[in-house]
Amino acid sequence: MQAPLSKHRILVVEDEPSVRWTFALIFQRHGIETDVAESGREAIALLSRETYCCVLLDLNIPPPDGIELAKFIYENSPETPIVVVSGYPDLAARLKKADLGSVVKLILDKPVDTTYLARHVHADHFCIGESPPPPGTPPQSSAQI
Repeated sequence: MQAPLSKHRILVVEDEPSVRWTFALIFQRHGIETDVAESGREAIALLSRETYCCVLLDLNIPPPDGIELAKFIYENSPETPIVVVSGYPDLAARLKKADLGSVVKLILDKPVDTTYLARHVHADHFCIGESPPPPGTPPQSSAQI
């Protein structure tokens, strides 16, 4: 049985430490609690204990790879949206063929504009109860990773 939904919690699955922590920091700055995993195995363990409002998923991760992890999410938590980031167009093409369209909401090529990514998660209300920053909040600088 999964834990109750934490309304502002996202899972970042990325094997490159600097990219993983940059994504986590960006979401934390937007008020979203962030858990991180560097492999498919670690992500599955976290997904078994916690329910997330969104999973940010790199496809080229240690086993199980991102495509297998997306299938796991599709089968076990089909209401959890996935945003895929990948530097490998061939993997993204394989993911599209896997017919996981109901959970895979966006596929982005690296480098990713982190401001666009954070705004996309906010705008599509992936995180329940998400609200925009208060009026007058200065915009975050755009960074690409």
